[in-house]
Parts: sequence; C-alpha cells; structure tokens
Amino acid sequence: MLKAGAAKAAGLCVLAAALALAAAAAPAKGGAPAAPRDNAIPSCYDQLGDYAPRRAAGDLTVVIDQTAYLDGRLRQIVHETVERLIRPGTHVAVATFSAYLQGRYLDVLVSGQAEAPVDAAQRDFVSKRDLRQNDECLQDQLAYARRLVAKNLDTAFAGIDPAVARSDILAALRDLSRHVRDTAADRRIVVLVSDMLENSSITSFYQGNRVRTIDPQAELRRVGQAGVKADFNGARIIVIGAGGISSAGSGGQSYRDPRALMALEDFWQQWFSASHAELVEFGKPTPLVRITWERSAGNSAE
Repeated sequence: MLKAGAAKAAGLCVLAAALALAAAAAPAKGGAPAAPRDNAIPSCYDQLGDYAPRRAAGDLTVVIDQTAYLDGRLRQIVHETVERLIRPGTHVAVATFSAYLQGRYLDVLVSGQAEAPVDAAQRDFVSKRDLRQNDECLQDQLAYARRLVAKNLDTAFAGIDPAVARSDILAALRDLSRHVRDTAADRRIVVLVSDMLENSSITSFYQGNRVRTIDPQAELRRVGQAGVKADFNGARIIVIGAGGISSAGSGGQSYRDPRALMALEDFWQQWFSASHAELVEFGKPTPLVRITWERSAGNSAE
C-alpha cells in the first residue's frame, strides 16, 4: 500500500503540474493569453527549490518591428528559428516596437524561462520518484513555453502596420539593450525581425519613397552626435527581414539595390559592434545559415 500510495502521489503531482500549465495556456475572454506577462511559464521546481538552476543557460529576446512588412514565409522562418532556440535552460522574451506614437512604444508581450533539469552532479541526492516527476514536468513545460511564445509571435505579427510613416529602430534598440544587458544568463541571443530601415528624427535611410544607399560612416557619426548608445553585453544578433519593403504586400518589389543592402549591413555591423554585440546573421531578408546556440557562439557544428 505504501508503494501504491507513493506512486499515486507522484501521479497527482505530475497531473497538478500539467493542469497548471494548461490553465496558464488557456485563453481568456476575447482570445488574449491568460498567462501573466512576466514569469509567464510555471515553474517545475516548487517542490525541489533547493535544486533549481540559479541562472539561465541562455537568454533569448525576440523583438518584432511592427512597421516592417513580413510575408507568410518570413513569419514561418521566425517561428522556426525561435522554436529551435527555445530549449531547456532558456529564458525567453517577446517584444514589439514601432514608431514612438501613442500605443506603439517598445513593449514586452511575454517573458519566462524553460527550466533546465536538475544538475547531473546533484541528481544522486534526489529520489528517483522526484526526479521522474520533475523530468516529466520539464518536458511539458518546454512544449508549453514554445506554444506560448508562438502565440505571442502571432499577436505581434497581427499588430504589424507598414503604413506607419516612422520607424524608430535605433531608439528601440537602445531601450531594448538595457533589458538584454541586465539578464542573468551565460549567453544572449537577440532575434531582431525588422527591415532595419531607420526613418526617424535621428536619420532616415529613405530618399523620397526609395531606400537610399547610405554612407555608413556618415550615418554612424550622425547617430553618435544624437547620443544613441546601447550596451548588449556581448549578445549575438540575428536579423530577419532586412531590406524588405512595405509595398511588397501590394505587388511591389520586395528587395532593394544590392549596393544599398551592403551599405545597410555595414552600418548595422559597426553599430552593433560599438554596442557590445555581434551581428552574426543579417538576413536580407532570410537568414542563410541555420542558427543554433552553438553556431551563434562561433561554432560551426549544428
């Protein structure tokens, strides 16, 4: 009876964890996620707090520029890239930005952590029943984290409006860098979904209705004079959507002059470098390599 009771208790604990995840995933009235914005992923360490990882292995920040046109294929690439990067030990946040207009400031939609399992060096100190329960909960938690992030990505995509005249990319990245810099993680990746075409009071990469071929050095001086500085604390940056244009959705051309794209990439490469970040992929508009945590760290292994 004792063994049966222990097994039943373990099953109930796993069930309770699953119900907590399901309840957090359930939509509220109006279709909005019921989960809180911060710490939105329920923990699996309520009963094993002493063995919970004290630090995220990686911090993943996904930021969507809601002035940039994204076709269905680009949206799918964003989903696939982000899902691949969410793994055990990853803290993840989804944010949006646009122009500095009412209701379109930099906003974090959701954040939370997909927890890592109990450290191998400590597993011998935990009962097999508790380990099994924790491992099962972590599997459910990872699946839930990916679903939650996917849902919030779709929410961000639904708010895209390429008709917004301004695009305050530099100011948004400056503000975002404070969040990225201060995260307690061993590694940091930022997935930046944007056309990267600044159009603000600081500078504009347009001439009339066309993208101009910028002088990267002149633009860097202009941005420096405006005092737009950032610190990403060693984060690696993945850009998806660079050079795309809003008219593509109504049958216009999707890409710009290659010389303009090369100048655009040169500018952002140097700006991120000065902002203590490494631009590891500049998708024009799609990434050419399959980014993983290992590859983003400079290791070519998949």
